[in-house]
Amino acid sequence: MRKAFLIISVVALLLALFSCTNPSFEPRNQIKDLTSLPEIKPNGFNVLFGELKDGEYTEGRILVGYNDRKEVDKIVKAVNGKIVLEIPEIKVVSIKLNNMTVKQAYDKIKTLKLSGIRYVEPSYKRELIKPTVVKPNPEMFKIGKPGLNNTRNYGEELSNELWGLEALGITTTLWEEASGTGVIVAVVDTGVDGTHPDLQGQVIEGYRPFTGEVLPEGTDSSFGGAHGTHVAGTIAAKKDGKGIVGVAPGAKIMPIVIFDDPALVGGNGYVGDDYVAAGIIWAVNLGAKVMNHSWGGWGYSYTMKEAFDYALKNGVVMVVSAGNNTSDSHHQYPAGYPGVVQVAALEYYGGAFRVASFSSRSDGVSVGAPGVAILSTVPGEASLGYEGHNPNVPVTNGGTYDYYQGTSMAAPHVTGAVAVLLQKFPNAKPWQIRKLLENTAYDFNGGGWDHDTGYGLVKLNTALEDPLPTTGGVEEFQVVVTDAYEEWGVPTVFVSLMRDNGSCYFAKTGLDGIARFPHIDEGTYKIIVGGPDHWDRALAPYGGESQPGAYAISWRMEEEREASFTNYVVSPDATELVVPFESEFKVQFKTEPSSLKSPRIVIVDPLLTGIYRAESYATNTVYDFSGLSGQVTIGIQTILPPLADVTVEGTVTLNGVEIPVYGVLKAGKTWTIVDEYGGRNFGTELNPLYLWWTVFGKK
Repeated sequence: MRKAFLIISVVALLLALFSCTNPSFEPRNQIKDLTSLPEIKPNGFNVLFGELKDGEYTEGRILVGYNDRKEVDKIVKAVNGKIVLEIPEIKVVSIKLNNMTVKQAYDKIKTLKLSGIRYVEPSYKRELIKPTVVKPNPEMFKIGKPGLNNTRNYGEELSNELWGLEALGITTTLWEEASGTGVIVAVVDTGVDGTHPDLQGQVIEGYRPFTGEVLPEGTDSSFGGAHGTHVAGTIAAKKDGKGIVGVAPGAKIMPIVIFDDPALVGGNGYVGDDYVAAGIIWAVNLGAKVMNHSWGGWGYSYTMKEAFDYALKNGVVMVVSAGNNTSDSHHQYPAGYPGVVQVAALEYYGGAFRVASFSSRSDGVSVGAPGVAILSTVPGEASLGYEGHNPNVPVTNGGTYDYYQGTSMAAPHVTGAVAVLLQKFPNAKPWQIRKLLENTAYDFNGGGWDHDTGYGLVKLNTALEDPLPTTGGVEEFQVVVTDAYEEWGVPTVFVSLMRDNGSCYFAKTGLDGIARFPHIDEGTYKIIVGGPDHWDRALAPYGGESQPGAYAISWRMEEEREASFTNYVVSPDATELVVPFESEFKVQFKTEPSSLKSPRIVIVDPLLTGIYRAESYATNTVYDFSGLSGQVTIGIQTILPPLADVTVEGTVTLNGVEIPVYGVLKAGKTWTIVDEYGGRNFGTELNPLYLWWTVFGKK
C-alpha cells in the first residue's frame, strides 16, 4: 500500500495548543525536543458534514449517522443537546439543539476527536408537490376521440370521469386477474381520511412519526391537509358501485404522516428528514411493499438516501413524483435517488396524449401517468384535513371528491399499478417491477425514452400480460472512490451513470467513499466520477479575512479530480467499480532564505498535531509532495524568529495549475501558514482548522 510518502525524519515544528482568548491562534508553547513530536501520515476524513445553505434547512436539530453509537454521546454533550429520535436500522440519531444554531453545533463538533461517525447533517426543507385544484376541460372527456376507449364503465357513480384508469388500460375484467389484493401501500404524505366512504375498510394501521403515534386502522389521520387522501383514493378507493374506484381497489393503504399539522410542527408541516426516514423504515418493517412519495426538495440528505436504500434492499418499490417545476430538475430528492420509479404527469387533450406543461423534465424519469384533472377522494367537512372541495363535483356516496392536477396525481396511478402487479408477482424485486412498467409503456411520443415522459404512458393491461423480467437488472451496483493507495474513501464525489438514450442515475459518495446504486438496470453506461465538489460546503464559502468556517472536503476547484469510463458494463457479475484518485502537489518558493533563520518547509495536518513531511528550505527548488494523501497544510518554520516581518512567497502546483501562495512570518514568531490568503485563515477555539489542501497521493 502506501509506502513512498511515509515520514522518514522528524524536524522542527511547534505543536499548537489552542488558545481560548487569542483569535490569531498562536501556540502557547514552543517544543524544544523536536524528536518527541509524532510522526503521522495523512489519512481520510473523520466526519462528513452536510451542506448548510441559507433557507434550505431547518434550525434546531442535527442528524448524526454513526458506526460507533458511543461516539454519539460526545456530540450530544458538546452541543448540550438531547436525542429525540433513534433509527437503529440505519444507525442514525436526531439531536435537538439547546440554544444553539446548526452552524454553531458544527463548529463545536469539529473540535472533537471522533471516530465512528459517518456524517452530521441538518434536516432539509421539503414540500408537497402541490397540486392545482381544477375544473376539467370538456375536451378531455369528449366521446369519439382516438386514444381512449371511452368505455369508463367501472360500475361507479363517477366512472365517466376516471379517465386515468382508462388511460392505463384498466377494465373491470382486469381486476378479476389482479386488483392489488394482499398488497400494503404506504402513502408517505399528509395523513389519510380513513372515514371517507370510498376509503372505509381500505386504510390499515399507520404511523405518525413526529409524535410516535400508531394510527388505528379506519380512522381519520388527515393531519396536514387533503393531499394524502386524494392520493390514497387514486390508489385504492374501493369498488362498491359508489363514488370512484382506485387503480388497485384490492390493496390496503398505510398512512405515514410526514406533512403534519403546521401548528404542531411549524412551517409547512414537514416533519423533517429524520422523521421521514423513521416513517419509511416503520412502513418497511410493518409490511409495506410499495410506497408513494408525492413530495420533494433540493437538499441531498444522507439520512434519506439510507432510508430509501433500506426500503429497496428489503424489496419495497419506491414510486416518486417527478415534480411540478416544468424545466429539467436533475437534483430534487427523493426523485433524484437511484432505484426509484420517477413519474411524469401526462394529459389527454384533443384526442392525443402529451406531457403536462407543469411536469418536471429529468434524466431520471421512468414513466408517465395521468396527472391532469384527476378526480379523487378528499376529506369531508368534519375531517381533520378538510380544505374545501369543488362545488362542480356533486357530493355523492356521503363523501367529498375533487379534481387535482400535478405529478402528485400521476405517481399514485403508477403506485396503484405496482400494487396490482405485486399481487401477480409477489416476489418481484423493485428493478423487475420498474422494468416491467417501462418495457410495456405506450411510447406515444415515439423514439424511445425521453426527458419528458420516460418510456411513455404506463399500460397496466399490457404489463399484466407480459412475463416478469428475469434479466436486465442489478440489485446493487456501487462505485468506490479512494485515494491513490486505496486506503480511505473520498466523500462528496458526484457519480453519474449515463446511458446512450440520455437517461441517468446519480448518487454521491459518503464518508466511506461509496456511491450506492440499488436496483438499477443492467447495461452499458458512461460513468462519470467527479469531485470532491469544492462548492459542497458545510457552511458558506470563505473569503478574505474570514474564517474558513466549514469542514469542507476541498476548498479549490483545482483539488477536484475526474474519471470517466465509457462503455462500462454493469451486470450481476460486475457490481463494483473502484476509482482511485491521484494528485500532483508541488511547492516552490522564491523568497531568499537569508531573511530567515534556518528555515524549513513543513507539511502538517490541519490541526497541527503531527508532521507529514519536512524539508530544508531553498529557493528555486521544486518540492514534490505528490506522494501525500489526505488533508495537508503548508507551513514555514524557523529556529529563531526574525526581527521584522518577512513575507514568504511561492507557488503551489496543484494538478497542473500554478497557484501563488504566501505567508507572513511575524517579527518574534517562528512559524507561519502559507496559502493563497497569506496564512490569515487562522483557527479559533471553536474552529481550530487551518485552510488545507486536499490531495490523494500518486503511485
